[in-house]
Amino acid sequence: MLDPKVFKAYDIRGIYPDELDEAGAYAIGRAYVDEFEPRTIAVGRDMRLSSPSMADAVMRGAADSGAEVLDLGLVGTEMTSAATPG
Repeated sequence: MLDPKVFKAYDIRGIYPDELDEAGAYAIGRAYVDEFEPRTIAVGRDMRLSSPSMADAVMRGAADSGAEVLDLGLVGTEMTSAATPG
């Protein structure tokens, strides 16, 4: 599921699985790569029980659209930012 209200000004977040689930995360991964055409993306996750499957879905979507995916695993936001160029 991908409820349009999960798209915020600076991030994507919603209540799992009512507003955002693995199918939505996969679609977001694909769409991000299709729209912005990065060669590589980095994906980190937090400690919520749904995070491993949601991160996996985003990474599969991005990889299926042709990006190399760096799985940062369980990290803080600052670590994800540090892994991102620019």
